[in-house]
Amino acid sequence: MKMLIFLIFFALVVSVVLWKVRKADAERDLARRKALSLKKNQRKEAIKAEVSVTWPTIIKSVGKSPEDEDGKLPEPSMSTIEFKPVDHPSLQH
Repeated sequence: MKMLIFLIFFALVVSVVLWKVRKADAERDLARRKALSLKKNQRKEAIKAEVSVTWPTIIKSVGKSPEDEDGKLPEPSMSTIEFKPVDHPSLQH
């Protein structure tokens, strides 16, 4: 009789330990999935431009006129064009 009570008690203890181990594994997996989905969303937000970018354009006249030759302006190069930096929290490292 004592052996039967011991076996029942031992089975209960083992089942409780297994239940707690499975619960801890499930919580760890859930936390890992949430972290991965958060990183995935941050990458998408970093790639996606929320602010529309205005690119500089150079407008030239189609025909030649005498005024153009007198006051000839140098064409801007990429080194002379300045862009405003975008301050977005998801783009900062």
